[in-house]
Amino acid sequence: MTFSIVASNPSTKELCVATSTGLVAVGNLVPSILPNVGAICVQAMVKPSYRETILDLMKKGSSNESAINHVLKNDKKKEHRQIIVVNAKGQSYIFSGQKTIAISDSCRGDYFSIAGNMLASTSVIFSMKTAFLNNSNVFFPKRLLLTLIAGENAGGDKRGCMSAAIEYFKPNRRIMALRIDYSNNPLKDLSMALEQRYSKECKDAFDR
Repeated sequence: MTFSIVASNPSTKELCVATSTGLVAVGNLVPSILPNVGAICVQAMVKPSYRETILDLMKKGSSNESAINHVLKNDKKKEHRQIIVVNAKGQSYIFSGQKTIAISDSCRGDYFSIAGNMLASTSVIFSMKTAFLNNSNVFFPKRLLLTLIAGENAGGDKRGCMSAAIEYFKPNRRIMALRIDYSNNPLKDLSMALEQRYSKECKDAFDR
């Protein structure tokens, strides 16, 4: 149904999230960033309100795991949900319910969490992890976009992709959010949008 990555760079205090799915408007429902706190995706059976609640608990001092466990404590549908988070220190955590739609997979490491469900291949998540680790010198949001593209090239969402989004935070800048809500090739469109966003014309207009 969806494949996503959240990542942080503690040395630069950057946070980024990238996601794609076989339904419309993934950027409105799944990802979120709270500056200087963390990045999150709530997917599979989505519940957008969880994003704000979990990030707010983290802001108040909760660990990634305890914040997620708190919101899921009385959730009868939690086994249908998939939540990935990384905090500004690079600490990552994943909750992946036992009833998310197969193929469901996830992985995490220092500074990142990756997960997907209703995947076309067991190699999707591994391919995403490999791409993320192999592009450490690439501009941060571009690095996450390349991670999504690697997942799509490995099969991605078994229904195909219909929407994609990137959110990016850098200190002293507002959050950059790019969303492709409906497209036959959302990752290609997102790549073009990202390139345009950091063109000289847009940087002169927006990055003041």
